[in-house]
Amino acid sequence: MKNVNRRFFPVMVALCLHGVLAMTGCSNPAFDTPGSLDPYDVIAITVTPPTKRLYYWGEPLDLTGASANLYYRGPAVDSKLNQEIKSSQVSGFDSMKEGIQTVAVAIEGQSDYFDIALLAFPPGGDDEMKLSQNQEKTIPNELGGSWKLYIFESASRAVVKVNGREGESGSKGDAVSFTAPPNAGEYIIAISFTKDGRAYNRFYTLTVSPSLP
Repeated sequence: MKNVNRRFFPVMVALCLHGVLAMTGCSNPAFDTPGSLDPYDVIAITVTPPTKRLYYWGEPLDLTGASANLYYRGPAVDSKLNQEIKSSQVSGFDSMKEGIQTVAVAIEGQSDYFDIALLAFPPGGDDEMKLSQNQEKTIPNELGGSWKLYIFESASRAVVKVNGREGESGSKGDAVSFTAPPNAGEYIIAISFTKDGRAYNRFYTLTVSPSLP
């Protein structure tokens, strides 16, 4: 009788591991448990923003240059890199809402984000600013809340990375401080001040001239 039990026990274990004997209460999560971890599940995405990041009222979102990397749960599953982003995967863009907007990209349950700026018309008059290359500038924080600042090239409307960073930001009460781009040319600055859930937007045209030797 003991020999029979020894032969029978491994068979029971094998069947149990394959989920065949679910009626006995044993099962294999990899096969028959609802919500089991699938190696083909996307666990994260990273988005490369589109080239154009500055808009005027009424312009549609342009996804030229945008792409997404998809990363899967299973280490043996290759990541999908530089995937095209479809308009149906994008939300948060409003062609009639002035200010800095955060646009969401959602793919297979995962999300990543990028910012754009939208204004009604090119700023001018008191909103014109002239700086030399790499010159530091400080602007009073008129609202007293936090702020976010982007600098765009006028021609391409692409973000200019200053000091290796895409955008500048400050916490509550901090004055707005930034450094002019290293290249001479025409730019537009977008600043969003936020306090108590309310946003106040300010735009400037910026002319950067060569620094004196």
